[in-house]
Amino acid sequence: MKEGLAEKGRKLTYRESIVTVTAGKYVYLENCRRIIEYNDIRIVVELTDAQLHIWGKDLRADCCSINTLVVYGEIQSIEWIRKGAGKK
Repeated sequence: MKEGLAEKGRKLTYRESIVTVTAGKYVYLENCRRIIEYNDIRIVVELTDAQLHIWGKDLRADCCSINTLVVYGEIQSIEWIRKGAGKK
């Protein structure tokens, strides 16, 4: 099956988000778009295809580069909500 030019372009420019959790103390996010909500108990980040809700204690975030974010603190739970989930 032949791929259209638009499909090839989408594959080249669409970058999936990568989430790495280390020892309940760090969450490393690659290819995130923006921070939606930020306080010391909850940080909500918009990813390429989902929202990530990080719950914890004494949370803080540090930007490593334009699309990379590290969240520090006592991570208690992480909720992954896909865009469009639950809609028909």
